[in-house]
Amino acid sequence: VDPSLVAVTPGTTHSITQLAFGLPWRRGERVVLFRGEFPANVTPWQRAAEHFDLELDWLPLPPCRREEGASPEDPSGFVLEHLERCLRRGARLVAVSAVQFQTGLRMPLTAMAELCHRYGAELAVDGIQACGAVPLAVGDAKIDYLACGAHKWLLGVEGVGFTYVRKERAAALVPRLAGWLSHEAGEAVVRLRAEIAD
Repeated sequence: VDPSLVAVTPGTTHSITQLAFGLPWRRGERVVLFRGEFPANVTPWQRAAEHFDLELDWLPLPPCRREEGASPEDPSGFVLEHLERCLRRGARLVAVSAVQFQTGLRMPLTAMAELCHRYGAELAVDGIQACGAVPLAVGDAKIDYLACGAHKWLLGVEGVGFTYVRKERAAALVPRLAGWLSHEAGEAVVRLRAEIAD
């Protein structure tokens, strides 16, 4: 993707919290979550739902079958069937992990994004279990938002990550959670004040 669509952040939780509180919500809009997700991709949406008076809709993840000889359902089909049924009732956003932390299930992101867009929803992805381990082309998949920390498969350090926002979505974000580095040339202002103080 174009580097201008990626921001360096302190990690996944920070990125998802910024998204959850930075979207221009309308009261009563629905957010779709999956049961069994890692809390980094659940708690920020729950807090945003409380703050903006949103509704949460919970979808199941496919059962994990380990018995030898068992022929489990197609997990992608399971996810897409439940998701489409939910999206038909209307939703603003679907939040999901690219790879489920408990089972290693790779979610069908391209098909999920296509369904979301068909029904007027956006797709936010927690990429920490995928980036660096499996191919993940956010532009090709038409993912709207991707949050990721660097300390897993990217072999980075804790406290470093990034957020991707699809170009068509970026202008609508509202910077509700901001600090001194949110200012243009924030570091330059601090250096200038330090020089004046000297």
